[in-house]
Amino acid sequence: MLEFSDLPYRFVPPKPNHFIIGLGRFVNRFIGLPSKNHLINKIQVDGLENFLKTRADEKARYVIVCNHPTHSDPQVINEICRRMNVRPAFMAAYDVFARSKITSWVMQRVGAFSVDREASDRKAMKCAGEILQEGKYPLVIFPEGNVYLCNDRVMPFAEGAAFIALRSQMKLGNDHPVYIITVSLKYTHIEDVRNKVTEKLKSIALKFNTNLSSEKPIMDEITRISVLTLAEHLNNHGHNIPEEKCDVERLINDSSEQIIKRLEEELNIKNKSEESLMSRIRTIRSRIHASRIDKPDTTLDEIPESTGDEAMLALRILGYSGGYAKQNPNIDRITETIIRLSEDIHSNLEKPIGKRHVYAKIGEPIDLRTRMNSDGKIDRDSISKLTEDLEDNIQMNINKMNEENQNIGSQTF
Repeated sequence: MLEFSDLPYRFVPPKPNHFIIGLGRFVNRFIGLPSKNHLINKIQVDGLENFLKTRADEKARYVIVCNHPTHSDPQVINEICRRMNVRPAFMAAYDVFARSKITSWVMQRVGAFSVDREASDRKAMKCAGEILQEGKYPLVIFPEGNVYLCNDRVMPFAEGAAFIALRSQMKLGNDHPVYIITVSLKYTHIEDVRNKVTEKLKSIALKFNTNLSSEKPIMDEITRISVLTLAEHLNNHGHNIPEEKCDVERLINDSSEQIIKRLEEELNIKNKSEESLMSRIRTIRSRIHASRIDKPDTTLDEIPESTGDEAMLALRILGYSGGYAKQNPNIDRITETIIRLSEDIHSNLEKPIGKRHVYAKIGEPIDLRTRMNSDGKIDRDSISKLTEDLEDNIQMNINKMNEENQNIGSQTF
């Protein structure tokens, strides 16, 4: 699967420069988005009025929360923020800064700062809090924490976004409202990419010294290659591999169950086998997150960084589950699935295959003053409930955009 930088982590602070921000926006809008790295033909934003109605309050602070379905999301959100007439600060994975010194320099000047996604990063938390308390820039966070390439399905959110926002509201008090603005992103192809996608799948098959069958449906071949991909990755990470002719859903469930059980034992979490695997991994990530933001605890502080890596592995494996492409085998979903297979095999970022249209829906602002306890404090339940509400809100709006999508990407492959 797509691996991330294993360089020693160091916090990279933001160094916003208004000239670089302005120049970056121009380049992003007219050069970056249409380029082969993104192939974005158009961005259609709905619900801008939801954000604008909060702007009358000059004391308001904002956290912009988005789903993270593609590698183009930061560039798309940057353009959406331009239309919102705000200059955001981005919380970005350290891997992005580690790509090159030039990338790191530019990221800092456009207002981005690093976060270690699966480890304790109090400097990033402190920086995020300071940005909100100063109120100069809205803070953009992608709570999924990773690109999963399954646009129609929101993956479980980490609780960091809710915690940062609620803690800032608690510190600022009722005179300075903190609003969470949800932005749901839906990418869809506007050109027929079926031949390109089929050729991509053929090249993946050759990696396993096999060929695509011209007689079998494309979904059967995707399933076969998915099993080979997952089995190889599990083997590389020291996990047991089922028998050769294993159903892909069984492979996903058995392997993720294996990881989840071990993590539950390590974290002293009661095994609730009646709950879904997604629900159980959400509980695991919540426990890991709690150990990193709460007061030091002799048990929770001993959670090693590798535990977070294993939780991310289980979550990424579950990204293949539920018959994502099989459930609705349209051009968009099958293209996403094959790009994900290629990334997971080669551990390289894949460029988009065809031109795309982006639908963005801005949700109703969430006034966090209404989420505080009667004494103006926050608790674990408040953080979990807000996280769940953010997930549900973004998923609901993605579903609405899918119902309205008439582009070729929505057609059966």
